[in-house]
Amino acid sequence: MAKKDKNRIANRLAAISSAAPTISDVRIPPPKRRGPPQREPREPVFRPGKLFLSRTHHIRCVIRNVSPSGAYLHVEGDHPLPPIVVLRFQQTGVTKKARVVWQNETEVGLQFIKDMTPDQESATEPTGDEG
Repeated sequence: MAKKDKNRIANRLAAISSAAPTISDVRIPPPKRRGPPQREPREPVFRPGKLFLSRTHHIRCVIRNVSPSGAYLHVEGDHPLPPIVVLRFQQTGVTKKARVVWQNETEVGLQFIKDMTPDQESATEPTGDEG
């Protein structure tokens, strides 16, 4: 019986080594992405801004890139930031409440929580000519 098993193994090995490789048209799926989830595309910008740490205290910053969900900034000086800040774009007046996601020395990553831009209609004052 041992001789029969040896012959069967030898025949199987011979069949494997003499078999021609086959080329298939099967597509290999891309590897699964590891790490943090894919973020939204960010628009590179170079705009001045103000980062409000409280109602009265703010620091100047340069907004380096922005997306609908967040922004990357360079801040003036090395300041420890509170968990929630308000970012105001100087040129456009757009104001966003944001969560500080990460910070190192003069760089900050923000995740926007709420748009606090003043409404254009409520910002205009009546002239007194109505009515």
